[in-house]
Amino acid sequence: MVSNEVRLNEDSRRFQKAVQQPQQGQWTNWDNALQKFLTWNEIWHMAPFRISFLIDLLPSNANLVRWGKREDPTCPLCQGRQITEHVLNSCKFALSHGRYTWRHHGVLHELASIISRAKGETTLPKTNALIFTTEGGAKSRHGRPVRTPNQIKCLLDGCDDWHVSADLPELESHPSKIKETRVRPDIMIYSVFTPQLIMVELTVPYENRTEEAHIYKREKYLNLTKELENTGYKAVVMPVEVGARGFVGSSVYDLLNKLLIGGNKRTKALKLLAEMAENNSRWI
Repeated sequence: MVSNEVRLNEDSRRFQKAVQQPQQGQWTNWDNALQKFLTWNEIWHMAPFRISFLIDLLPSNANLVRWGKREDPTCPLCQGRQITEHVLNSCKFALSHGRYTWRHHGVLHELASIISRAKGETTLPKTNALIFTTEGGAKSRHGRPVRTPNQIKCLLDGCDDWHVSADLPELESHPSKIKETRVRPDIMIYSVFTPQLIMVELTVPYENRTEEAHIYKREKYLNLTKELENTGYKAVVMPVEVGARGFVGSSVYDLLNKLLIGGNKRTKALKLLAEMAENNSRWI
């Protein structure tokens, strides 16, 4: 109890100090981002550039102006103010040249692979992604876990003909019912015979815009959800966010939880998604 009280007091003092720092304290405004747990061993072997990236101390033009090393904070590519958020999410040049799309597709492929493995699918091409299966003891004759009364209700419950598709050229295409619409969700988990549709929409925003992105994507698919329900489908939309600097949104945790990906497998999945987003952003 004494140790916990001391820890809480120290965490409170560190948080108060972080709030007063405009750069290193940005994380205090990330309401929907999961904490990133790093061991001392990981920090010790971490490259200095990565540490600068995580705490936003990169030599962007805006930072150089703040440090008295430069007079012009504008981006040489699009003439916007070159802060880290601008480089990773707002540069018009990077957007028009597909840099953000490339990062998004990398994270999307990993997420689709995780979901597909979770339901026993083997249709996705082999990648360097980790392989995950749903947790649980006994399994049904279809290979899916038998849920006990104490387990969380799984999104895949109620039918045995689930398919996973993603809006990527190398993966299985969406069902014709979705192709008829103008909107193309990133990932579709669907059943033909039930019929049910789960639309997973991925965003890779800057971490302080996670909640904003979540609300935007939910509203974007609201009309499509109602349209599908009017035609007899049970439709659910689940927006998920993986931050550009590698901080995963709580929405991803909820999605994995509802797919019965828990414990150590969920931890590994979250780490995999975070590393993909962070690595691709560092290349940008």
